[in-house]
Amino acid sequence: MMESQVESQKYEKYTATITFRLDSNVIAKLKESARCEKSTVNALVNKLLLQAVEWSITAAKSRWVPAEGQVIKSILERLDDRTVTQIASTEGKSLPRDLCLSMRGNYGISEWIDIIKMRSSVAGFDVTTIHNEDEDVFVIRHDMGEKYSLHLKSFYEQAFEDLGCSAAFEISENTLVFKIPKKHLKK
Repeated sequence: MMESQVESQKYEKYTATITFRLDSNVIAKLKESARCEKSTVNALVNKLLLQAVEWSITAAKSRWVPAEGQVIKSILERLDDRTVTQIASTEGKSLPRDLCLSMRGNYGISEWIDIIKMRSSVAGFDVTTIHNEDEDVFVIRHDMGEKYSLHLKSFYEQAFEDLGCSAAFEISENTLVFKIPKKHLKK
């Protein structure tokens, strides 16, 4: 069996040079953020611009609404598991298609995984992708509680089912893991 490999950032492959004039206060904040992340300003700006073009610009048009995590967690904790599952499964039948089409222009497994990863990253969740010989494993650590894990599992499970993809899911209190067989992933 091949060793697992953690996915590298996709925007590092090809680069070009461009010059911008930025407010000195913005530059100072970028330098401080990069220092805190043990990164470079260039890498941070690449990450922020990628997030803007692949998420922020299209998310608002696709009706994504930012919400305080603790509020969502509190609402979910007041619902029974059956209700959480029913709501997530119902929304998972149509919402992923609409999101993929409006945000990526195509509805497919790769586009849906891309949206899941970007959405998770924007929300501040830890996202890890592990490439194994027969499957890719996606680990999302969210610190939102077991009901949120159940919600994500039910929502994503329905979306992958609609896409004809046999994804396997595992959840814990603050983590969702899903596995996609290589046969469903574009080469």
